[in-house]
Amino acid sequence: MRANNPSTKTMRSNLVVVTAIAMVYAQIPATLSFYIHLVGGKAWDVPSEPNHYETWAKGEKFTKDDILVFDFCTGMHTVAEVPKVAYDTCNTTAAKTIETLGPTTVTVSNVGMYFFICTKHCQSGQKVAIDVKPS
Repeated sequence: MRANNPSTKTMRSNLVVVTAIAMVYAQIPATLSFYIHLVGGKAWDVPSEPNHYETWAKGEKFTKDDILVFDFCTGMHTVAEVPKVAYDTCNTTAAKTIETLGPTTVTVSNVGMYFFICTKHCQSGQKVAIDVKPS
């Protein structure tokens, strides 16, 4: 008697279930994909070259649910999300949010433009505009 061996019918049934699960998991990366971006390609700092962050952002592809990593030491810099007008003028009083503890991350959860500045060094070019596209 083979009490511990599964029947052929049970084995086929298990194979169908495993195949269905594998097919579902094969589709997940396409629906849950995101990318992690180190802002500026290095530490979030006063740029040594004019337009460093603008040039960096043009070379990146940002899509919904991507994560931005602002790598900085607490007390040295900040990350403030601001409206476009505040970005253009380095208006630090119009911030939607301000992160003061570094490093910090921001998930871009919507399609559209995001504007970030350092409230201490925006006038020195420490700001970046992120254009988030649909996946």
